[in-house]
Amino acid sequence: MDDELENFIRERKARVAEDKACLEQDPPYMEMKGLPLGVEYERKKQRLQHELRMDYRRYMTQ
Repeated sequence: MDDELENFIRERKARVAEDKACLEQDPPYMEMKGLPLGVEYERKKQRLQHELRMDYRRYMTQ
């Protein structure tokens, strides 16, 4: 079980790092919070965080 948890956490960290790197390639989004692109960025960020929490919860219930 510990190995599975470590693998799960490692995979999630890699996915988060990948998403973060992807988002950092487009710094203008960070400067456009009030514009539609900024709103879209925030929605995507929240959706990814929600997916991560749900994946973790599903994993913990298995």
